Amino acid sequence: MKKATRRGFGIAASVLLIGGALVVVWRLGLRSVEEVAETATADPVQPIDELTPIRGGERMILFCLDGVGHDTLHRALDEGRMPRLAAMLGEAEGDGGDYQHGVSAPRVLSILPSTTVAAWTSVFTGVGVAEHGISGNEQFHREDGRFLAPAPVSVTDVAQMMEVFNGGLLGEEIHAETLYEKLPDLRHHVSLAHVHRGADVFTMPAGIEALEILQAFVEGLVGDGDSSTQREGARALDRTSIDAILSAVDQHGVPDLQVVYFPGIDLFTHLSEHALDEERAYLEEVTDPAIGRLLDRWEAEGVLDDTWVVLTADHGHTPVLDDDRHSLSPAPDEDDEPPAVLERAGFTLRPLVIDQAEGPYSAALAYQGAFAYVHLADRRTCTDDRCDWSQPPRLEEDVLTVARAFRDANETGPMAGSIDLIFAREPRPTSETALPFRVFDGDRLVPVGEYLSAHPRPELIRLEARLERLGAGPYGHRAGDVLLLARSGRDLDIEERFYFSPLYRSWHGSPRASDSHIPLVVARRDRDGAAIHQQIERALAAPEADESGRRWHSQRDITPLIVSLLSGGED
Repeated sequence: MKKATRRGFGIAASVLLIGGALVVVWRLGLRSVEEVAETATADPVQPIDELTPIRGGERMILFCLDGVGHDTLHRALDEGRMPRLAAMLGEAEGDGGDYQHGVSAPRVLSILPSTTVAAWTSVFTGVGVAEHGISGNEQFHREDGRFLAPAPVSVTDVAQMMEVFNGGLLGEEIHAETLYEKLPDLRHHVSLAHVHRGADVFTMPAGIEALEILQAFVEGLVGDGDSSTQREGARALDRTSIDAILSAVDQHGVPDLQVVYFPGIDLFTHLSEHALDEERAYLEEVTDPAIGRLLDRWEAEGVLDDTWVVLTADHGHTPVLDDDRHSLSPAPDEDDEPPAVLERAGFTLRPLVIDQAEGPYSAALAYQGAFAYVHLADRRTCTDDRCDWSQPPRLEEDVLTVARAFRDANETGPMAGSIDLIFAREPRPTSETALPFRVFDGDRLVPVGEYLSAHPRPELIRLEARLERLGAGPYGHRAGDVLLLARSGRDLDIEERFYFSPLYRSWHGSPRASDSHIPLVVARRDRDGAAIHQQIERALAAPEADESGRRWHSQRDITPLIVSLLSGGED
């Protein structure tokens, strides 16, 4: 039996907090007031009506670190920065990822785009974007004209970001069974994770702390304040989330599955001048102590020896330059940015607002860091009032017109050298299964495999297969009609890296290892590491080879792995 979806709770009547909420959102429009006030006045421990009884026995803590790549995590471990996690793993046995009481999978690959909301949805469903329907931090739904921004990039409205937590926004949009729904007989507690449909208890910082954290985030979003204040807000977000988790244990007991999501480390790294060095310091100063607080409580409750400790991430980070040249901004009034390219090609850009938008716009942008999704209307359907987005665009007159416009802008125009590859495909109605993307080579659309055979790009890891899971399927149309991949990745000089976003100091989303190689660590204090290794190998799907012959597990394997471990090794 599936559990009920957690819904938002009513706002407590706190004049002081609501007044503070108004101060935070006065620049962002009245839409945000209710969401901010609800966040500030919500109970930090939010159960559904009827809690599933705790099974006991085998338990798990799943630590979800936003924005921590495999290499960054292991360098922090090797440098002695994460003693609590290291103690759970025990001594390293060789250099292949084996430990006395655990294993670290050497190669696990994120989905595309390797960015927050899409990736975590795959972690918690076990399927790709084209199946679960959550295409990225921002997404445009052409079937109903909605623009969703659960992690806003091109827009400055944070209402939907908060609605993810206040009302379970993503739970209404995910078209796949979640991890919690796959294990309906277990008690699930979830801290701050975007995906929590089917869980028993949701926890988050609340009250004054939540308001202060939110204010720091909003200041960063709209370009106000200084980065030190914003980064301290990120630290506070991760630290105070542990208080709410421990309160939930006080009230409801130790769950069978505790999900602990740390979003602050990603926000912190985006803003840090020396991104990867400061990220490792953050792991030492914030993340590892927070992990230790949870482990200490499970120890005090007498259940740590029965608990799997699993740690993973959604993506890594690539340092970038925070200047106008390298930021491919959504600003509609600058000649060297993507909106201007669309305007010069004869398209009208959708206003940068969430939900519905007024007017006869014929193009919509959704930014994902290294990727940008370009959605197009059939311009023949446009009137003075609207365009008919229920109809697919035309291949030649709309899709390839835009592909050529971006090629020209990238070769000799104002965006010169910023785009790596341009993808497009034959349009289909949203009622039909979307086709795979192809590479636009300047003249025609070429199958990705054929293009890579002629132009090998081994650094774009498993590009063809990952693009297919992004674009080919029942919800593949949410990745747009034209797909732009910025030049990015730590294998390039920083002056050669670009990103679709306002100014930041690091980004992610690309197919390269720096963004896509994620950690997957499994430890169990009462088990032998070799036995754990064998159990993990049985539970994970067979790894698949990349263009260089290296074999990778997928981020999509994590849900099946957790189900197997919590089912006693049975799939």
